[in-house]
Amino acid sequence: MAAFSALAQRVDVQEWPKGRIVLTSGDTLLGPITYHRTEDIIRVTMPDGSIQAFAPVNVSSFTVTDERSRIWQTFKPYLWNRDNDYSDYKAPAFFELLSEGNYSLVKREILTTRSMNYGPMYAGYGRYYDPYGYGYGNGRQQTVVQDLFYLYTPKGNIKALRNPKRDLDDLFGDKGREMKDFIKRNNLEYDNARDLARIVSHFNSLQ
Repeated sequence: MAAFSALAQRVDVQEWPKGRIVLTSGDTLLGPITYHRTEDIIRVTMPDGSIQAFAPVNVSSFTVTDERSRIWQTFKPYLWNRDNDYSDYKAPAFFELLSEGNYSLVKREILTTRSMNYGPMYAGYGRYYDPYGYGYGNGRQQTVVQDLFYLYTPKGNIKALRNPKRDLDDLFGDKGREMKDFIKRNNLEYDNARDLARIVSHFNSLQ
């Protein structure tokens, strides 16, 4: 359990050496950013060493990168019912923006377990992966991170892609044949975040 707790803490708290926060007030803050997933709070270290914390309700967006990947990631707050389909209550929560358009592809990450009898696999609702190259297991279970994909719709709703292929096929409607040709021609997969972003972006271009 100690190993699980250590991994959970590392996954739950993500840090970047460079970041930019745009507040709802219009102010922009620059500095190292720490994201606490469970709390849905970000903290930025100011030039004087002080630390300021912000909830999604106070943030328009934040963008981060690290020295190794040099890839910029953008997060935005969206009103969300936390996957409770029977509740009308929504509160702002941070999502990583993968593709922006009429329909925006966004994601969140959670810590979960899976059987160690299988490799990284399509989970239907997201994808399992081990960000540190290892997992904690007792011979049967492994602790991993799971990507959960969502669409931000033109009506301002967050729709969970519990089965991306089925859910997007339903969305495509009369563009279905054209989308299937595009996906097949480019060898795209519904369980790959980059491929999924290309699929959603292409569908937006057909609107």
